[in-house]
Amino acid sequence: MAKNYRLNVNGALQEVAIDETGDGRFHAELGDRSYELELESVDDSTLFRLYVDGRRIPIAIRRDGKSAEVFIGPDRHYTEIERSAGSLSASGPAIAGEVRMPAPMTGQVTEVLVAAGDDVEEGDPLLVMVAMKMNNEIRSPASGRVTEVSVAVGDAVDQGDIMLVIDTDASE
Repeated sequence: MAKNYRLNVNGALQEVAIDETGDGRFHAELGDRSYELELESVDDSTLFRLYVDGRRIPIAIRRDGKSAEVFIGPDRHYTEIERSAGSLSASGPAIAGEVRMPAPMTGQVTEVLVAAGDDVEEGDPLLVMVAMKMNNEIRSPASGRVTEVSVAVGDAVDQGDIMLVIDTDASE
């Protein structure tokens, strides 16, 4: 039976169903796509070989509880993993509990649009940051109450720095 997960990857929510088929092999459903996966440990701690539909992809994973940094080649991705009960929702992802919002890229904060105590809806703009000479609007991945804002206008942030926290159980 497949296990369902909600992933916050670089600030974007995704749902995935993973079914272990044995010997480090898995079947994954992500959106409308299916993948056959094989995960092979290289050093019994952080380095792995991931085979996606037979294609080898070297990855490194640094876990910290429900959070992980995933390095795929030169690219670094920050994830938060939540096990979800039941089947995946047809209407899109939903998150419960505390959502820590990491910076999806290295840049500078140019606008902070919310404060601690503000209620936000999924998709609401939270802040704006400049990276590679482009303004990037960071939107809320879930509805809830902002409980912490860790950045201010002018702050430089590195990819993965926690910028704010939303409690999805505290709204209204």
